[in-house]
Amino acid sequence: MPYYDVSIPLKLKTLTYYYESEDDLKGFAVTVPLKDKLYDGIVINQRLDKPERVKDVKKIETLWGQVYSKNFIDFLLWMSFYYITETGTVLRLTFFEEIMSYLKGKKKQNRLNTEHKNQKEKNFLDDLSINQDTYLKIINAVQKREYKTFLIQSPNIPYEMKLMTEIAKKLSSLNEIILLILPEIKEVKEIYMFLRDKLGENAIMLHSKMKASECYSAIEKIIEDKAKIIVGTRFALFAPIKKLSLIMLSQESSWIYKAEESPRYNTREAAIMRGFLDKCPVVLCDSLPSVNSYWNSIRGKFEFIDDFSQYPHPELTIVKQPHIGIFHPEVLLYLKMYEKEGILVITPRTGFSLLRCAECGEVLKCEKCSYSLIYYKDNQTVGCNRCNLKTKTPDSCPYCGGIEIHPTGVGVERLWKELENIFSKRGVSIKNYNLENEQIQGVFIGQAGKIRKSYTSQFKGIVFVDFDFFLSIPDYRAVENAFGKVLSLSHLVKNDGSIFIQTRNPESEIFKFFRSYKFREFYLYELKHRKEAIYPPFVRLIKLNIKIKKTASEDVIERIKNFLKLHIQAEIIGPLKTQKKEEIFFIIRSQDKRKLIEDLNLYIDKIKSFRGISLKIEVDPVTLKV
Repeated sequence: MPYYDVSIPLKLKTLTYYYESEDDLKGFAVTVPLKDKLYDGIVINQRLDKPERVKDVKKIETLWGQVYSKNFIDFLLWMSFYYITETGTVLRLTFFEEIMSYLKGKKKQNRLNTEHKNQKEKNFLDDLSINQDTYLKIINAVQKREYKTFLIQSPNIPYEMKLMTEIAKKLSSLNEIILLILPEIKEVKEIYMFLRDKLGENAIMLHSKMKASECYSAIEKIIEDKAKIIVGTRFALFAPIKKLSLIMLSQESSWIYKAEESPRYNTREAAIMRGFLDKCPVVLCDSLPSVNSYWNSIRGKFEFIDDFSQYPHPELTIVKQPHIGIFHPEVLLYLKMYEKEGILVITPRTGFSLLRCAECGEVLKCEKCSYSLIYYKDNQTVGCNRCNLKTKTPDSCPYCGGIEIHPTGVGVERLWKELENIFSKRGVSIKNYNLENEQIQGVFIGQAGKIRKSYTSQFKGIVFVDFDFFLSIPDYRAVENAFGKVLSLSHLVKNDGSIFIQTRNPESEIFKFFRSYKFREFYLYELKHRKEAIYPPFVRLIKLNIKIKKTASEDVIERIKNFLKLHIQAEIIGPLKTQKKEEIFFIIRSQDKRKLIEDLNLYIDKIKSFRGISLKIEVDPVTLKV
């Protein structure tokens, strides 16, 4: 009698049941008994013998039919192994509720998405062009039906969207099924509406903000093989598509692709594995591909395509951030020359500035979490953006008692006041930048990280002030992220425009890469330093975040540390403190990447069994900040 391992969408490993059938039921939806209740689940594996430690094996109550391909089940098993989590936790990502509703005939009101652009309205994608050689390479790879990963350095985000739509139109006509993934819902909607105009209901959309009825309708079309183009956020990667022809991922280095809930997967890595198992090409696009992805192209795992250099780009100028005042003379002249054509000035922080003690040199920090406090000059307060602490501005330094505390760095408030002083007699409007700005005339202010994306070139120039903030973030990816931030906004600038970066160290080696768009030199520089510092891609990092409960013994962390050192063949860094007293974390680092995953899968239950703790695991953390 065959036995079957079944995964239930709970925080559980697989459970074993029997069924009076000799068929391979892998991928079938079933109903099974568990603790006097019935649960729906998926058959993950068939086994000939009963597990040794299991005494009483119960019978599968109901067999509903196959909904997942065997390749998709292998993908779920890989997710469980690689991200060191239960199969049930992974199953919850896979639209299981909608699938079971479909199988049981509990159809929700069929509600098609009504978001649809007027076909007569011109779309910003219409006038864009793409590299035909790149287009043909992807089409040919799909037709060969072989796994291959392309890494495309694109000129900008609109180019990636245009490439996606052109590929989608061609492959849809060939009856292929493709998955287009973008980091933000706004971008998903743009491409979906464009494709609906061109291809009708062959295109569907999947993202986390959809109504339940809309999500059900989309999954129903996928199950019935009526959807040819699936456009979505990372959420869409787990759609039950039986046979994929192509996966395309826009802005592959985006931090948004890292899931925040368990399993904390990286969409890029998961997409590559799904493509490998489905034997279909995977296309990764970005104006600055991640260092890890570029390393894979050097090693021959990815085929690198340079489309960035095929198109013109704004001139990039590095100038010195002045100690007195905000703007370098060259930047100030540029602002005054091109104010009527629109200039966007970007600052890294809100408020007026930070505060620094002139006597000890310390920047004032939050007493709870040690983040730098933001100074708000208008109401004379300081605040922490991390824990929302707000207090009156101190009269003296909390570290040395000094009374000379001065603003340092540039926030939105300070930038606004400086620009008003410069242009008060010239009649130039100073505005906050947002997507509702109809006329781009005057000087606009934007805070980095809060600038909503536009897909058209609107400005004559962009000025980054206090750029050193981005480089001072204590993260091994700081330079990569800073360069990526510049490139992600560069498409807002017209081709005959300019980008200015103000820094206190313009002669730094890294800026020679920025200045001339020398990407290969930049990647080699980063790889050299990461290898020396023992950081990815040369090692695997895993972060263990441990919350200590009141029931824990005083020595529980020391015992966990000793257990890790005894059983995990890797470097154990920590315990390290977080801003919360009841939480600590360990960083585990190893050059033997697979062995580290295997060891933790083997011992993770024993680590979780330590009394008085709860554990969160993050494989390949995008940042080591707490």
